[in-house]
Amino acid sequence: MTRVYVLGAGAGAAYRGSYLGETSPVAKNFFQKAMRVINIHQIRERYYEDEDMTYNHIFQFIERLWGVSRNEVSNSNLDMEEVLTLLNIEMEEDQPGRERLLKAYEEYLLLMALTFDKILYGDLCPYHSKIAASLNPGDTIISFNYELLMDYALLRANLQRKMWCIQDGYGISCRYLSGSIMPLHSKHQNDSGPANCAKVKLLKLHGSLNWLYCPQCGQLYAYEHSDGGGHSVVINGIANMIQCTSQHCCNKLSRVIIPPTLMKNYQSIPFIPELWHQARRALGFASEIVVIGYSFPTTDFRSNWMFRKAMVDNKELKKVTIVDKAEGYQLETLLDKHKSIFRVKDVDFYPDIGAFTQTLK
Repeated sequence: MTRVYVLGAGAGAAYRGSYLGETSPVAKNFFQKAMRVINIHQIRERYYEDEDMTYNHIFQFIERLWGVSRNEVSNSNLDMEEVLTLLNIEMEEDQPGRERLLKAYEEYLLLMALTFDKILYGDLCPYHSKIAASLNPGDTIISFNYELLMDYALLRANLQRKMWCIQDGYGISCRYLSGSIMPLHSKHQNDSGPANCAKVKLLKLHGSLNWLYCPQCGQLYAYEHSDGGGHSVVINGIANMIQCTSQHCCNKLSRVIIPPTLMKNYQSIPFIPELWHQARRALGFASEIVVIGYSFPTTDFRSNWMFRKAMVDNKELKKVTIVDKAEGYQLETLLDKHKSIFRVKDVDFYPDIGAFTQTLK
């Protein structure tokens, strides 16, 4: 029996182990949470080195289009997807101001990465850990989240079960970047490790906070510099000072984040389409699918296409489980949509991830 987990924002929002006592941001409250942590530069033993980051360009863009000053952002109802979608449109339309807008775009991605990293810095998530411990060879986790809750859980579970590794557990060849960040004039050697060591896959279709890749040769890296608590450190504004370690390639590395915008460009990073292909294939052969905190938003057309396309070919599906905190009419609508996508008459339902993970062995 092959199981596929689908993790949406609701899976991350269930995490309660944050040292700051915060929960994971979602589109509607991202800016409120970002402003609460923007001036926090150290949490316990983790130092973020972001004191000099002003984010002036992104806040100037917000003030121009929404009339909301930086001091008012924390009390606004700004939606992170709307802001980034309009920023992308502005980048297309305002060619003379493109350099300024590109800086706003980079600041936005950095603000997003650091906000998630600060808020989700804490103890291992018990729910993600139970999922990791329950996986069998051939199982797949499809995640639409950037955060590392599932990555941490898989790494910890791997110490006992040897089911997942970074080298090929993300669906493509991945190399470690560890220790001190190396500047461009230096060469950091690493070992990509053994091939085919992962028995389960974690496919992060929108990228990951700990990923960098080389636009020149396409090599993916996972940054594994850890703090005293064993947590991987998100690379801040000096990410572009790290170079590719592939032979004859010294190109600067770039982030791997597909931003939360209506106009998602999945072709901008060469290996992302391959991850989507693997996800569709896994769904097409799954005998059980568990969807946690993902509502199939109508604006995410590629995701909706992938699931519906996979179900055309799936002859093995026997069970669908939905984990979501929705209630009332919203829940009825959500369940009807899931039944339509997965072509089933009935689904198992749990109101929270804790109730679901109690059923896992």
